[in-house]
Amino acid sequence: MKALFFKIVPYVTMLVAILAWAFGYVIYEETLIAWWEPLSMALILAIATLFLYKKWQWLTRSDNKILNGICHLFHASAFCYLMILGGNFMLADPSSTREEKVTILSKHIETHKQTRRVGKHRYVPAGERKEYYLQVIFENGTRKKLPVSLSTYNKTRTNATRTLTLEKGFFGYTIIKKGI
Repeated sequence: MKALFFKIVPYVTMLVAILAWAFGYVIYEETLIAWWEPLSMALILAIATLFLYKKWQWLTRSDNKILNGICHLFHASAFCYLMILGGNFMLADPSSTREEKVTILSKHIETHKQTRRVGKHRYVPAGERKEYYLQVIFENGTRKKLPVSLSTYNKTRTNATRTLTLEKGFFGYTIIKKGI
């Protein structure tokens, strides 16, 4: 039982780190922040704790400093990325809720080809999937690409204004609480 546990643990920790990156990105999509800011903060925190690389020997089963350092950077930065964006989102100040008018700069459609599996190693086309986006500009000059539904996409015109509900997050980064 113990041997099986130690075979599974590396995969589980890798999965947890990947999920932390994914959930962080989902929260980033709802936050008005440049993409590099939370990423650089997470990397700085991970580098600042790099002296803890020896603690990853249980996972890598190696004394290699470089391997343990990379493992630490990947896992610690994923955790910090999620904590920065998640903390900003979850601990937001509800009293700071405000509405702001945004201007629609452009709208575009992204088309993605889909496939389906018909055999062990054979895939065939299965149509296309379309995603609809609006490029908006806020009063302070921030630009953001927002995903919208087809009906909202069809109703919206370029250079029109829409109202978004915004809230100030715990770390000061604005969060979109209610979209277009």
